[in-house]
Amino acid sequence: MSHPLIAASELESLEDTVTVALKRHDTSGLNIVGFGELSVALGWPNSAPEWVCKRTPPFTPSQFAHYKQLVGTYVDQVRASGMQVVDTTVVGLQRGDRTVAYVVQPMLAAASLGHNVLAACEPDPDHRFLTALADAIGIVSTTLSIDAQVTNFSWDGSVLTLIDVGTPMMWDDNGKFLFEMDPFLRMIPAPTRRLVKWDMTKVVERWSDKRQVAIDIVANLYREGLTDWVDPTITALNRGLQPIKPITASEALRFYEQDAKTWPRLKKLQAAQRWWQTMVRRRPYDFFIHSTFNA
Repeated sequence: MSHPLIAASELESLEDTVTVALKRHDTSGLNIVGFGELSVALGWPNSAPEWVCKRTPPFTPSQFAHYKQLVGTYVDQVRASGMQVVDTTVVGLQRGDRTVAYVVQPMLAAASLGHNVLAACEPDPDHRFLTALADAIGIVSTTLSIDAQVTNFSWDGSVLTLIDVGTPMMWDDNGKFLFEMDPFLRMIPAPTRRLVKWDMTKVVERWSDKRQVAIDIVANLYREGLTDWVDPTITALNRGLQPIKPITASEALRFYEQDAKTWPRLKKLQAAQRWWQTMVRRRPYDFFIHSTFNA
C-alpha cells in the first residue's frame, strides 16, 4: 500500500529544526533514526514519527534534478529485478541558490528492521531472513547493486524489503559510477577532495561483485554487535554464492577493521572543514558529524 506523501510544510518545519541543530552543534531537538556515512535519517514529526527523512547536503538545481532522477531510476530497476523497495520519494527544498533534498519513506516498525530481526532470534543459518538475503545478492551485477547490510532491510516474516536507496548503486556500461559524489565531498577540506573521491570510487567498486557484497554483509554484523550471527550468516550466504569461492569470517573481520579506521579519518576531515567554515569563513556547515560530537 502506498504511504501518503509528506506535506511540504512538514519538511519545511523539519529543515528549520535541522538548521538550528547544525548551528548549535546539538541534535537533542531531532529524532535521529540513524546515521549513515553520508547522510542522517530523521524521524518526523519528532514526537510520533510517520516518516523517515534522509537529508542530503545542498545541491545546485541541476545536481538535484540529476539526483532525484537517479534515485527514481534506481528504485525502478531494483523493483524490476524482483526485489521489494519501500515507498520512496525525493523532495527538494529551495535554500537560496541551493536545494536541500530529503529522501522520504514511511516510518517502519523497529522490530522489522534486519538487525533487530536477528537480535530477537537464536542464530540459525536457515532463518528465512538470511535465506532471502542470500537470494538478494543475485541482483548484483556490474551495472546494478545494493548495499546489502542487514540494517538496510525490513522483514515482515516472508518478504524482504530494501530501505536504503539514497546512494543509488548504479554504473554505466563503461564502469562509471553514476552517483555524483561532489556535493557530498563539500563536507571535507577542498585540498583532500580529489584523493578522497578517488578512494571512495575504488571502495564502491566492491559493491559490483557478489562475493564482496557478501563479505560486507558479514562485516556489518561486527559493527552491529551481532557476532553470534557471523557463522550462520556465512553459511547461508555461501549456499547462495555457489559456485563462487566461499567467504570466510577472517575476511569479513579484516573488512570491518579496515572500515573502522577509514570512517573516523573522514570524520576528522569533517571536523577540520567545519572549523574552517564556521570559525574562519563565518559560514554555516551543513553536515552532521556524529562520531566526533553531537551534530
